Amino acid sequence: MLSFSFELRPLAEVAPWGGTRPTLHWFGLTEGWYWIDVEGHELLRYRDEAVHRWDLERPYPDYYLARLWEDLLVLRWALQVAVPDDLVPFVDGSFPRREFPDDEISAEVEAAFDLQGDHYLDFGYLTDAPTLSCYRHTDGGQDVVMLSQLIPPGKQGTFEGPERLGTAVPAGEFFAAVEDLDRRLIAAMEERVIALERSGPPPDVDLDMAQLRTEHLGRSRWLAHRLASPRHVDWARVRAGVAEISTWPVVQE
Repeated sequence: MLSFSFELRPLAEVAPWGGTRPTLHWFGLTEGWYWIDVEGHELLRYRDEAVHRWDLERPYPDYYLARLWEDLLVLRWALQVAVPDDLVPFVDGSFPRREFPDDEISAEVEAAFDLQGDHYLDFGYLTDAPTLSCYRHTDGGQDVVMLSQLIPPGKQGTFEGPERLGTAVPAGEFFAAVEDLDRRLIAAMEERVIALERSGPPPDVDLDMAQLRTEHLGRSRWLAHRLASPRHVDWARVRAGVAEISTWPVVQE
């Protein structure tokens, strides 16, 4: 089973943004903790030593759930199309980093990197974050989404898990998990918006209630709008870009 799990920080404890004129908005109101449950693993779980090192309240990232949610909507859209077998090594985290040339990169290289980026969940805002790629392909005749997590040796000691972890999830199950996260987050934020409409903004905090309601309604439709846009990939161009990138020198770690 796959679940994108989260817990929102209590509304009264959400910190506003800014100094002299603190503000709150939809994104900031999603402050909380999140992790990924998959096949008996908890991805994004901190090791005990990291919890003690930083005196964490929970053994999970303390950030804005909107960031993960937004990235998952893009990923869900990208997963409308399966990655051909010959291009899996370019998106599964095993492709070695390359030294960029001094010259401008070609349109083919841009297309290849766009494809690669569409299949990564970006946790660069977390210290020693693992690399997590998710791509759809056919495995033994089954339509699956492969979650591939990489924790390089130099970054081990912060997050739980082996250096490399790969888990295949039926594509339908992955899609349902994204829809479930979307449904639960929008429902939780509806409760927050209603509570703030009743109480008004916290003292001395700038919060446009009409804008908050409008943004919430808009975001509640983001997943449907994203999936309504067809996914088209020029595989010939991507392959040409990968072939060009493969000629660049490998970065020596």
